[in-house]
Amino acid sequence: MEEKKDFVMVTVSGPDRPGITAAFGKILVENGVEIVDIEQASLQDFLGLSFLLDMSGATKSKDSVLKDLLFEASRLQLHLNFRLFTEREVKARNNRNLFVLTYFGDTRALAEISSILAEENANIEMITNLTRHCASCVELTIDVNGVKNLSELKSRVLAKSHELNIDLALQKMEAYRKNKRLVFFDMDSTLVEMEIIDEMAKRAGVFKEVSRITEKARRGDIDFEEALTQRVALLKGLRIQELEEIRKEMRLSEGAEELVRTLKRLGYKLGVVSGGFHYFADYLKDKLSLDFAYANRLEVKGGKLTGRVVGEIVDSTFKAKIIHMVASREGVLLDQTVAIGDGANDILMLGQAGLGIAYNAKGRLDRVANMSLGRARLKNLLYLLGVTEEEMEGWSACEASSERSK
Repeated sequence: MEEKKDFVMVTVSGPDRPGITAAFGKILVENGVEIVDIEQASLQDFLGLSFLLDMSGATKSKDSVLKDLLFEASRLQLHLNFRLFTEREVKARNNRNLFVLTYFGDTRALAEISSILAEENANIEMITNLTRHCASCVELTIDVNGVKNLSELKSRVLAKSHELNIDLALQKMEAYRKNKRLVFFDMDSTLVEMEIIDEMAKRAGVFKEVSRITEKARRGDIDFEEALTQRVALLKGLRIQELEEIRKEMRLSEGAEELVRTLKRLGYKLGVVSGGFHYFADYLKDKLSLDFAYANRLEVKGGKLTGRVVGEIVDSTFKAKIIHMVASREGVLLDQTVAIGDGANDILMLGQAGLGIAYNAKGRLDRVANMSLGRARLKNLLYLLGVTEEEMEGWSACEASSERSK
């Protein structure tokens, strides 16, 4: 007959100092008590330490072990509480379905998001602040075992992030959550601020016509390939010199250059996957030292656009294929990929990536995205990838010093 386990949860709180964990650990070793689970946090020098103990193999009685722990807590001027745990409770704890919800906001954000979690029966297991001086980036580890509809929970918290104008991510707690290696950027209105085809249409004098076709595609009246073909046909005769001028005026989204520079320093492979045009994507690849660029290729003859696209159309389906193709080529798992986009043409790409990020996006993109990022807040992605505030500040200081020494 299998021996029945005997579990006790011990919680210690009070002023933090070195040696507390060691002191309690020594007592447990001396009494043959095993630690099944442990969590420790320190907030403003105040300690919270919890042990889940298996007392089955203890060399002394349970009461004697707890008395030793209580005596040690008193000596260290700490408070100690305990309660008995059944095997069923421990098994339920081990079968948790954990997600990490990360948000960038204030006290109101915490209050409103935690209310949604409570209403959806998601239990907050742990709260961690990722910034030093204020609670601007907070991670909530949540158990969703009691949640009836995870999609509804995700929809509600992302909708709340839009309402509060904050960035928010919801990811499954897994090994690859902070072990990404490959990042794919959409170009128009994501890596760069403008919609390049609109700028081309203005210079060609066909802005209204192009806008009408874009709106039809947005409503779903025509597919992306047909919309692209019709819009490019209207650009026939546009001179390469005009494209050069647009390229010179092209501005990166705020935070994009710092994000790219930091990720490259960390060894990430980065690139552009765009339903736009190679003339601009290739320029960004060279400018930012990216590893790859995929976009639609415009046919040029006599220094002017012919109004045709050559080669395979980079639409939503092809964008998703590129995720698989590049990940396979680089020997990277899909779970280790990140895709960032803003429009309906990015839905499949974001759905394929391990981390799909909707950048300043509206509507259907949130259904497949893990994270919603607002305009000019690309840098917040670094927190999700495990880059600390101290590392960001240290690198910025080094770069500033390097610039001054030039």
